[in-house]
Amino acid sequence: MMSKHRAIMLLAAMAVAFTSDGALQAAIGFRQVTSTFPVAVQRGESGEVELRSNFTLDETHSVFVDREGVTLTFAESEPKEAPRKNRGSPGTPFRFHVEVDADAAPGVYEYRVATSQAVSSVAQLMVTDYPVVLEEKKPNGDPQTAQSVSLPVAVCGVCEAFEDVDCFQFDGKAGQALRLEIFAQRVTDKIHGMVVRGPLIYLMDPILTLIGPNGQVIAQNDNFFGGDALLFHRLPTDGRYTLEVRDARYAGDPRYSYCVEISDRPYAFASLPMAVQRGAGVEVEIVGEMLGDTMLGDKMLGDMAAAAVKLDGDTPLGWRTVRLETPRGPTNPVPLLVSDHAEIVAAQSAEEPPQRLELPVGVSGQLAHDDQEHRFVFTADKGDRFHFEVDAWRHGSPLDSVLEVYDAAGKMLVEADDFSSPAVKDSRLLWTAPAEGEFTLVLRDLHGRGGREFLYHLTAKPASPDFEVRGEYYYAMLVPGVSTIWFARIERFNGFEGPVRIEVEDLPPGVTQTPVTIPAEMTHCGIVLTADDDAKIGAARVRVRGVAEITDASGEAREIVRYGQATCEQQGSGGGQSRWPIETQVVAVTKPLDLTKVEASVDEITLTPGGEAEFDVRIERSEGFEDPVTLATEFDYFNSKFGEQLPPGVKLSKKSKLRLAGKTLEGKIVLEADSKAKPVTRLPIAALARVSVTFSITTNYCTQPVHLTVTPAAEPSK
Repeated sequence: MMSKHRAIMLLAAMAVAFTSDGALQAAIGFRQVTSTFPVAVQRGESGEVELRSNFTLDETHSVFVDREGVTLTFAESEPKEAPRKNRGSPGTPFRFHVEVDADAAPGVYEYRVATSQAVSSVAQLMVTDYPVVLEEKKPNGDPQTAQSVSLPVAVCGVCEAFEDVDCFQFDGKAGQALRLEIFAQRVTDKIHGMVVRGPLIYLMDPILTLIGPNGQVIAQNDNFFGGDALLFHRLPTDGRYTLEVRDARYAGDPRYSYCVEISDRPYAFASLPMAVQRGAGVEVEIVGEMLGDTMLGDKMLGDMAAAAVKLDGDTPLGWRTVRLETPRGPTNPVPLLVSDHAEIVAAQSAEEPPQRLELPVGVSGQLAHDDQEHRFVFTADKGDRFHFEVDAWRHGSPLDSVLEVYDAAGKMLVEADDFSSPAVKDSRLLWTAPAEGEFTLVLRDLHGRGGREFLYHLTAKPASPDFEVRGEYYYAMLVPGVSTIWFARIERFNGFEGPVRIEVEDLPPGVTQTPVTIPAEMTHCGIVLTADDDAKIGAARVRVRGVAEITDASGEAREIVRYGQATCEQQGSGGGQSRWPIETQVVAVTKPLDLTKVEASVDEITLTPGGEAEFDVRIERSEGFEDPVTLATEFDYFNSKFGEQLPPGVKLSKKSKLRLAGKTLEGKIVLEADSKAKPVTRLPIAALARVSVTFSITTNYCTQPVHLTVTPAAEPSK
């Protein structure tokens, strides 16, 4: 159980405030934003949204959006305090002006704010094709008090309290086909703190109910896109219809912002195929609703449609979104892969033999029925390496794919599920054939589900030496003359064993990165960022990347670049932490923080296997800041290690002096090398100085780089 003294200390560290003369009063953390309202803006329009934050957003100078087409600017003209009241507080609203380009792609955008003092956690904003209507501030909990709207519409509301029910009413015609879709989890799943009543109530779990003119329920849906609901319905009669919006558990919270789109326009889940070879033309089937009858060859598709897609030979490779033309007009944007090799469509019949693949190839498919699986056969020589990867969940499909490989005797040799994190349900399999022969690749849904929306694209190709970059590089806040540290880790694939250079692109003026290369014997490193003494306040959206030289199958050496996969920190029930994939990493130069200097007593340190070495660390505190500072060489949280930098065989000794409490300014880092420590030469490391802001959040500072050398072990005497 947490002591009373510890609880008081943590609560005190949660507030951020300054005296009238600007002196620091408490620990400074990043700005914890909690909600956006309205959470949607129409394409080609401008407006105002309120971003709530548990810390002030005064002096916001930049807003970073993960895609082009959306611009946000700070709209408050007077300073506004935002004291953190308690964990789970909806925070204080701050106004932002929003401009959305006419050609901006509909969908959910990620954005982050930079102030002169800090950067924010991730917020989300939706761009819609339809006019936005806000929920009125009056009762609307039943058909008698329902708010009237006109179609098509994007209704923005908040399920702000337990047992809150919101109703919206519109006129409908007999035979009219409608799509009613809510965006709730998809516009809040990256918010830093969404615990409503832990541990079970976190994000909103919306359910949509359509009520007819006679007061009877005629349609209902829950959990279509993850927890978000989607309804397609053809109205039976003329009259007034009511859409009821609520949480499936009757939960509510001021952070439960949502947008409901109601429209009769063509809607597509995706196309078949989902990929087109660059420079080729193809006629695709559009899988969706309200598309209109058309013919594809001599086949009647009913409520499906066909569209022609042709791409120029210089079209960039990779995923994009496109609108497809139907007899009733263009669809919503759907995912399309531009490929540099052949693309085919999977056979749909369960009675057909496995489909033969000639690699490299892309396969688009649809698991249209429960318990359906697609089988593909391919040949291999012993030692051949293969790369099989499914794109589905990342592009809106509910498919939770699993890949399996069987030998000719029907024995399963390997199985692959989520390849990136539990948040990404797509699967990837990197596999080496154990013998010469024919093998069968099986693709199925983990839960045996199926349906027209269970669409996927499978990439099947010979594997080349490769690697991935992940790590802890969510945000950095730097005072001029001070350093901070991020962490990167790599995973090598398909025989690649070489070094990887880690770089940070697009740093703001006055900020530099200490060059660092992960040696062949290591899989991780620290990334030390330093602000010049004269660096100006500002911020930039950056990207972490790895650069390496590989030798391909032809024996030719070439350079490859892989960009890092970033995750944000999320608070769980009881103060726990989890990570969620995001697109934005921000580095900011700020006003003075809690610490104004962190220095190591040395710039070089040498360890011999079986030996130890030490250096002193000295900090300078801002006036009035006396909270404890913890020194470390890893970024961890209880037993979870989110960042490492020391080479194998080297660890932080218990002889170290790590806690700097009150007015204490000096500590000591002692490193130990075991007898099998791997040799490294001038690997840049740094000592962290961590300031606790909440139970799970720290602001990380670090010393200047200390270049670590571990000498080779002495040869045994003869």
